[in-house]
Amino acid sequence: MTVDDAKVFNTKKELYVLLPLTKATGKIRVKERNSFSEYGNPFPTRKREISLKNYVEWQIGYDIYVNDDNKDKTTLTNKTFTNNKDEEKYPYELSEIIYYSFKNGLIKESDIKAVYDKVKSIKDSQLFDVIDSMRITRTTPIKKTINGLDFYEMKVSYPLVVHKFGKYDIYAEVINREKQRAVGVQPMLYVCLPITSLEFETNQIGRVLNSKECAKWIISKDEAKLALELFRIFGMLSSKHRYDVCAILKVLFKFIK
Repeated sequence: MTVDDAKVFNTKKELYVLLPLTKATGKIRVKERNSFSEYGNPFPTRKREISLKNYVEWQIGYDIYVNDDNKDKTTLTNKTFTNNKDEEKYPYELSEIIYYSFKNGLIKESDIKAVYDKVKSIKDSQLFDVIDSMRITRTTPIKKTINGLDFYEMKVSYPLVVHKFGKYDIYAEVINREKQRAVGVQPMLYVCLPITSLEFETNQIGRVLNSKECAKWIISKDEAKLALELFRIFGMLSSKHRYDVCAILKVLFKFIK
């Protein structure tokens, strides 16, 4: 089976996410680096052989707009919610993982309640889009001549924080960037999955991937707890995210009041 974007499946045998790994652009990209402290470079999976240096960078989401085009993209079309802008949304991707993880007994009611309480109690001053350590900065201008023209050179620094999940080589990266169509900054969250954490039909190491090849990220107890922790991190990004996370948990779980 092939998919154009991440797709959550909950079968009698397993809960998993199918991830497309041969698209050069989009929310899911294969990258390469030696360690998490290095900058990950885009990796051409259809031209070069996969190695242990590869990982999947996924700009995971938790909701999607309610419309006809999106009905087939999520399994939770019967559980819509209203976001902080009064827009109707479907729970999606990460929300689906958490919902089915609970249904399958991978996470407990107390775990979900704890995350809801922690997110709800986050103060405005503690959100990623306003705390001082996550501000975008520029260095002092230095005059520089390039091709006969005078310029002022500066370095722009986008703050990045990385969270490692337990003993696993899976990381969440949060980076602050300017909003494209509004004033302010926008924290963006990426989950980074080692290539070895995914299940392929054929061993992936040492070969070029096939056209439109996908892999499974199987959700067991450890991955379910990781997904719930990702949800907590989402709730820390901004007041918008905090509102959305609480609203989603309320609509998915009747025990959240």
